[in-house]
Amino acid sequence: MKKSICAGVAFMFFVSGCAGVGPNPVARYAPADEKRACASLKAEIKANRKEIAKKTTERTNKANKNLILGAAGVFLIAPWFYMDLKGKEAVETEALERRNAALRRIAFDKGCNAPLPIVTHQRKPNLRTDEKGR
Repeated sequence: MKKSICAGVAFMFFVSGCAGVGPNPVARYAPADEKRACASLKAEIKANRKEIAKKTTERTNKANKNLILGAAGVFLIAPWFYMDLKGKEAVETEALERRNAALRRIAFDKGCNAPLPIVTHQRKPNLRTDEKGR
């Protein structure tokens, strides 16, 4: 009896290592990006925006599913093994946003009437005191 319980627990730990699929982020730059036409750049930016909206919806749905499975796991341990904990949508969304920023910069440099890239992460200015005041 103890052997079968131990084997079952070991199997559950082995299966829990597969908690979701890993992220597959898109690269920020492609080798031929600089040579692309304005229409091609704008089309990819538009497609990336749709993909970002889709990933955001998937992330919300997955968070709700994980919340329900986590609550059910309090009473039964089995639902915890169906939770997706990798967070691939967040990583892929950030990669798409970086890709769009790079494409928008290229389009702006080419004069494609594209607005400047949207900066999502800004650094805080480094406010140093005067060296003499130290």
